[in-house]
Amino acid sequence: MFSRGAPTGRRPVSAWAMDKPRSGLAWLEMRRGRPGNASQLLRRLGLGEILLTHDAFHELQPWRAAAHLEELLMTCGVLPAVDKYLCSFQHWLPGHLAGIGGPEHVKTIRLFSTWRVIPRLRARAERSHITPSIRRFAAEQIKYATAFLQWLGERNSTLAS
Repeated sequence: MFSRGAPTGRRPVSAWAMDKPRSGLAWLEMRRGRPGNASQLLRRLGLGEILLTHDAFHELQPWRAAAHLEELLMTCGVLPAVDKYLCSFQHWLPGHLAGIGGPEHVKTIRLFSTWRVIPRLRARAERSHITPSIRRFAAEQIKYATAFLQWLGERNSTLAS
């Protein structure tokens, strides 16, 4: 959506210009009047209600609008660049955790993702890049672990047993 503007005498080389301004305006109009629309996110960001950090964006809903805004802010250099598929996974995870029944299962899946899945994604992003299939595999690990915990619960068993 954004590209570097051509260097001129008046504009610094690092200035950013939107290739298709209409698509940017359409994005601002999307979901108007509904919680989490782009205008609200930008307003809250400007008022300091949303911290300018990746972690803050990963907690926002709807996650797709937040992810898009986060990507725009990275493109403009406002936020440090991070792998977009890592961000996508981190946006998806809170919604998945919210759908899990039972606080013990939520805790277990949160620990699994924090200490096993996310570090592997970060290591991969540092070495090269994360592909859509790697991102999908990470989400499947979380989904299978969640399903396994639910299966154990249905049989009155625990992970420890």
